[in-house]
Amino acid sequence: MISEIENDNTKAEYLRSEASYCPESPVSSSPESGRLSRRRDTQTTSGSIIPEESGSIQPLVSSAAAAACIMTSGEFIQTAPLLAHKSKRSLLYKALCFLLLIFQGGILDFYLIIFTDLYWCSWIATDLVVISGWGIFFMKNARSKRERACGFHQKSSIFGCNLGEFTYAYLAWLIYVIACTPKVVLILETSILDLIALKVPCGVTGFKIIMLLSAPLLFCLINSIIEDLNGATRHRSQSCFMSTCLDLLDSFTLVEMLLRNEIPIVYLKYTVISVYFVTLAVPVIWLYELTASELRCPWLWARFSTGLVVNAPLLVVRCFQVYIYKMPVSVFMFKNIFFLVCKFLELVEQCVAVQGVRRLASGSNPAQFSHCVSENDMCPHGYVNTLAVTQS
Repeated sequence: MISEIENDNTKAEYLRSEASYCPESPVSSSPESGRLSRRRDTQTTSGSIIPEESGSIQPLVSSAAAAACIMTSGEFIQTAPLLAHKSKRSLLYKALCFLLLIFQGGILDFYLIIFTDLYWCSWIATDLVVISGWGIFFMKNARSKRERACGFHQKSSIFGCNLGEFTYAYLAWLIYVIACTPKVVLILETSILDLIALKVPCGVTGFKIIMLLSAPLLFCLINSIIEDLNGATRHRSQSCFMSTCLDLLDSFTLVEMLLRNEIPIVYLKYTVISVYFVTLAVPVIWLYELTASELRCPWLWARFSTGLVVNAPLLVVRCFQVYIYKMPVSVFMFKNIFFLVCKFLELVEQCVAVQGVRRLASGSNPAQFSHCVSENDMCPHGYVNTLAVTQS
């Protein structure tokens, strides 16, 4: 008797909830519609639910949460201008990359073809190889982005970005450095520089501007492939870009002194030229590092060694200038000391963090994750228990 009364009460409460959900529908107030709707809900509900014998159905996610996850057609239309803006921005920076490559390579070829007896086709062929290599890079990178959009390459890098966002970017910059370095060294180490100062408009100043076009080229390369303008990828790449620009400016000030014959020792001259091109090649390291899936000790040492190889020789050259040749102290001398200390502290901090992560990983049995969802949160039929994921 008591059980029948309880069943009647639960049925009445269920019908009241149905009537409150659809108050204007006359059909919803009938008991037949309540039984039909209840039977239909038991047949269509999937996932982790309480069995039918219990007399009540608990949905996996509430209707409000499910409605919040649904994107309406209006919201989809609003995202279309944002995607179009990103594509236009990417195309603009890609076009700037090709314009800078053609302009810088063309001017350097002009210097070498006019003032040397070398065969001119070799320099033009070098520029064509670089431009075609960058074109292949942009096509490969776009293909990687499409694969990630279709669900492939979902693995994340150590800086929070998706793997593939900087795919082949380090190869593009490596091709550029390999092609640009011999041209600039040939101009600096021969009499071509004197002829440029005498016979070419803008003279040595124009040559300096051409050398410094590497920084805008790197900036355009980074912005042509970044997807999230407010993500971790952009912040990390911009910080690396700024440190590289400071190193390039530091080494270029010594190159200017070399052009004015203010560095008399031959070994110091070669040191300055070598450090400049090492600084130009440093982006290859951190562009490849942006695609690394996990933080390892070799990457920590590589990051520290790049700062050491660049700033330590420059600090030695500036110490020679101050203590031996009695030149005024440059502000870049303090920059070299500051960067070396920062790189060392970063190395120590990251090594301690890696050891802590390894200690925690060895002491526990971490669950295997697939697309950021643990296997413990998967239902028997393969559905994701999103309620358990959100509560965990």
